Amino acid sequence: MVDSPDTGAVIAYREPITRGPGSTMRRTKGLVTIATLVTLAAIGGNATRESGDVALAGSGAEPLVTVSRTTAPPASPVTTPSASATTSTPTAKAPATVPATTGTTSKATTKSTAKATSAATTWVVTKVVDGDTIWASRGGVTEKVRFIGIDTPETGQCGFTEARNALRGIIGGQRVTLTPGARTDVDRYGRALRYVDVNGVDAGLRLIKQGYAVARYDSRDGYGSHPREGAYVRADAASPKAACADPDAGSTSGGTSGNGLAGTWPQAGDKYPCPQARPVKGNEGSMIAHEPTDRYYNITKPEQCFATMADAEAAGFRPAKV
Repeated sequence: MVDSPDTGAVIAYREPITRGPGSTMRRTKGLVTIATLVTLAAIGGNATRESGDVALAGSGAEPLVTVSRTTAPPASPVTTPSASATTSTPTAKAPATVPATTGTTSKATTKSTAKATSAATTWVVTKVVDGDTIWASRGGVTEKVRFIGIDTPETGQCGFTEARNALRGIIGGQRVTLTPGARTDVDRYGRALRYVDVNGVDAGLRLIKQGYAVARYDSRDGYGSHPREGAYVRADAASPKAACADPDAGSTSGGTSGNGLAGTWPQAGDKYPCPQARPVKGNEGSMIAHEPTDRYYNITKPEQCFATMADAEAAGFRPAKV
């Protein structure tokens, strides 16, 4: 009777193994089963491993572990640079904004200060030309200044010396404040048109009130109005004209004049004569006064003429030594 395929055969040591047809199938199935168990065991082991474990070489689950480890990097290296860049951007812009604003403010302030300075500045009077014109200096700059809105007698006219002496008395060698206010900054002769104030006193208005000047060169005669015109016009209407000595008074061709000078007038050789009634010559370049008997009298060009030396000294001149 032939052995059944399911019947086990006794195999001796080193005896060749022989199987029936069914034995090959059972062996193949057994190998598949073992391979399946090994694969399941590997998958189960990978599933239970932590992310910090290293995968076994040749394991089929290695791609899963690799993906898990590369998709979970620390967040700080990526987030920190981004946050830092965002924070630094406003910080970098802030300094650029502050100087721009500061620069604008500084420019506006400088402009305002310059305007205020040009509006009213303090000057030193270096010379009084007549009752409405002076020379003044400031910071190395010298200006010839014409008073706004007033007029005083010219050289040789009645009241010329009186008006100039009156202005000397008001200014008195002090510093003055020059303030623009005319329609134009300078007149046709290049003189700066200004109000002249000393210690808060308007020198031009004071001359009008004392009768040495009149209100003129304003809206009434085509020169345009000025801020102080109303006060000047009212003062002019209320003040009497100051008395003056006629520059030609006492002029004779001979005899004795009121000052005791005898002979013809002017003296022979006198290139720049004063009226005989006011023979003392005052030279503003030197601030020296010369009498007819002085050595350099005939060649002295006077800016002022005085009746006596005492009058000249009262106006700030000193007697000539020769």
